[in-house]
Amino acid sequence: MCLSRKALEESKKSDEWFSSLQYLRCNINDLTIPDSFLDTGSEFGAINDLAIHALGWKIDEPSDFAIKRNSKHITDSLGWYTDVLVTLKDKENKTVTIIGNFVRIDNGEPEPMLFLGMSNIRKLQGTSELNKNQFRIKLHEKTYVIPTYSKNPIVKESPKDTESSKTLDSDSSSEELKKNA
Repeated sequence: MCLSRKALEESKKSDEWFSSLQYLRCNINDLTIPDSFLDTGSEFGAINDLAIHALGWKIDEPSDFAIKRNSKHITDSLGWYTDVLVTLKDKENKTVTIIGNFVRIDNGEPEPMLFLGMSNIRKLQGTSELNKNQFRIKLHEKTYVIPTYSKNPIVKESPKDTESSKTLDSDSSSEELKKNA
């Protein structure tokens, strides 16, 4: 499969964005959202439809604008939720509750999703430390260290790549048989 230079650059940007995400576990009410993340490429934080339905919430404020994320995806906003209490656990397992505003999106994800955008991160005076897997925040003059984790992008092989690797595997297997004979 041959990709154009522009397609390769876009794919690289998307992979860089994806690999730069720091995930954290959070709760809203009784709903656990294990793969919440920090998205420094988005201005606003967001919560998806699945999470909203699970919480049984109605829209606080209507909205009518599009959200551009990671330079590739554009999603329509479906409303605002203000003063949302999000509970995190710090490194000492203490409960830390932050308050944020989130836009509602329908991203088609099969799991509840929430991410903190730059407006949320700035409000918390947040500092993301990728190499230490932590997110430092300040609340009421106190600093909290929230553990984070990363995920590696999933690379899908094309059928041709799979066939060529099978051919290589069978070639190397036959060479090994000849050596052992």
